[in-house]
Amino acid sequence: MRMMKAFIYSLVLSSFLLMSSAQASLLWKISGNDLEQPSYLFGTIHLICGGQFHMDDRIENAVSETDTLMLEIDLTDTATMMRLQQLMVNPQGPYLQEHLSESQLSSVDEFFIENFGAGVAQLGVLKPMALHSMVLVAGMPCTDIKSYEVVLSEMAGEQEMAITELETVEFQMSLFDNIPLQEQVEWLWTMIDEEGEAQAQMAAMVDAYLDEDLEALLALMKDDPQFSEYFELLLDDRNVNWVAPIREQIHAQSTFIAVGAGHLPGEMGMIELLREAGYEVEAIAR
Repeated sequence: MRMMKAFIYSLVLSSFLLMSSAQASLLWKISGNDLEQPSYLFGTIHLICGGQFHMDDRIENAVSETDTLMLEIDLTDTATMMRLQQLMVNPQGPYLQEHLSESQLSSVDEFFIENFGAGVAQLGVLKPMALHSMVLVAGMPCTDIKSYEVVLSEMAGEQEMAITELETVEFQMSLFDNIPLQEQVEWLWTMIDEEGEAQAQMAAMVDAYLDEDLEALLALMKDDPQFSEYFELLLDDRNVNWVAPIREQIHAQSTFIAVGAGHLPGEMGMIELLREAGYEVEAIAR
């Protein structure tokens, strides 16, 4: 279960990094355009150590003022998690040996045995991004990994708030079908082969996120070549698709919308798209 949740957190790992804004904030108030009451847009990070997790008063107050929590997908839904487990398996079976040299495959096998007690023979049937998420988890400097989405879902449960989804788990998993398998395997190999560099980059990203330093996050993203080719696929297209369901939801009920923070900024980000749709979107700074 931990591995499955870590995988879905990592689906938008790339997206939380692409950020640029004149106002340093992860929480935004949505009002105007005949809304009876405001809603809120919050940018999350999907992998973070419990000791670094921070939920301040402005976020808690915004949640308490809303009636519905809107997420990319609902990780607390049992059916969603069961379907995710099924979708993590490559339908064609093991494939790593077709894309890695013998020495690379041996190193990958050793990594997973050392960190998870199971090697390529057991895990090689999982899709590349499932294995990728496991490498991310292994590289975290802690074992108490937390998720803003899960905590927000727990808060919603305590407040008896409804939870709605922007996407299905099937759609999120299908995104990676548009990325060549060879390239995904190369990402996996690079993360394992350059483990120290990947961990240092992740630590820098977490620090920038906690500082709400959007420009620093943008600079870090520009230095990472892995996802730069797929911004449109992973961010822009999805942002455009989200506008209609968000508009419908916030006119029905006051809603706390929590998505990967990279979906917020930029010309094709949710902040600008909602402004173009006629709403006032204002930063709530710390």
